[in-house]
Amino acid sequence: MKSLTNPIVLLLVIATAHFVNDWYSLLIAPAIPVLKKLYTINYFQSGMLLSVPYLLSAILQSPIAHLSETHAIRKLTLTTGFITLSIAYFLFYISNSYYTALLATILIGIGLGTYHPQGMGILSSVFKDRKGMAIGLNGIGGALGYFFAPISMGYLLSVYGIKSFLIVSIPGILMALIILTVIKIKEEPIKTSFKSTLTKELIILGIVAIVIPFFSRGISSFLPAYFYSHGSNILNANLKASVMLLAGLIAQPLGGTISDKIGRKLTISVSYFLMGTFLGLFLIKPSLIFLFLMGFFMSLSIPVRHAFAAEIGGKKVNSNIAVVFGMVMIGSSIAPSVIGALVDAFGFKVAFSFNVAIAVFGSLLVWAIRPAKRPA
Repeated sequence: MKSLTNPIVLLLVIATAHFVNDWYSLLIAPAIPVLKKLYTINYFQSGMLLSVPYLLSAILQSPIAHLSETHAIRKLTLTTGFITLSIAYFLFYISNSYYTALLATILIGIGLGTYHPQGMGILSSVFKDRKGMAIGLNGIGGALGYFFAPISMGYLLSVYGIKSFLIVSIPGILMALIILTVIKIKEEPIKTSFKSTLTKELIILGIVAIVIPFFSRGISSFLPAYFYSHGSNILNANLKASVMLLAGLIAQPLGGTISDKIGRKLTISVSYFLMGTFLGLFLIKPSLIFLFLMGFFMSLSIPVRHAFAAEIGGKKVNSNIAVVFGMVMIGSSIAPSVIGALVDAFGFKVAFSFNVAIAVFGSLLVWAIRPAKRPA
């Protein structure tokens, strides 16, 4: 693949797309207190509204990436994904029951299944020797999306209620138009089989990568509800929750650059251990400083896993990333329902403590990877 767009402009557009995609991925979580009351559902059912799109996205990551590389339609795939997300949130707005809202989340899952393999794959191909740095800078877009999702949705819900879903359906269409008009890439079909992508090292990395989304989605999905249950209103609850996500603005570019210097495994291991440590401290003393530091180390390894995946799989870079990110989305899909069920049964503190153990386990598991770097 060859970029006919200036690499800096390309990085800017891909990072903006990252912002919109990751913003969309967290818009339901801030609405959980409202939806729980509107549909008269429990936290497990609320978690299903998050689990369905994440699970479907996990399933679709690899086949979508494989087809886009085989037929050289990466740009078209990106564009279609954002249009699908806009349609999904519009359908979510017009749904009139819990089950129709659950059905609308299927389209959200399809839309979320398109960005990461294509976006990260394009950057990995263009910034071959600095992929950690490029993907880390691109991570600023995702971090901003995560940060603004609870703030913007919390504000919209406080002013417009359920009509907020109609408003948030607009940016996806705008992003699709930007991709169509600005990104110019010369794509070549890659005809290798999908099986050649599935190296042993890539599968192990995917298992390790599950830890972060299980941890982050399990916490971020119910952190607004946690603050809400402790007396904050819906806007303040989401503002407090956004502190955890703000840290990614610093952590992602730093993590990608550091991993280019000291290695992917060490960066991942340290970040996993410290995010678990600061979550434990937050549970002992609910300080926003601990929440910020937890979010910092949680975000540090996010670009690292994509750069690592690009290096240790087969020739289809997008598909390599898709395999790992598909497993990432499995973690995302499981976490809301599992943590929601634990909250129902034992309360927030016990449910969140489960993620401390997950983080420590992940910090050890990463050392099981024995990568044999794929030739450039």
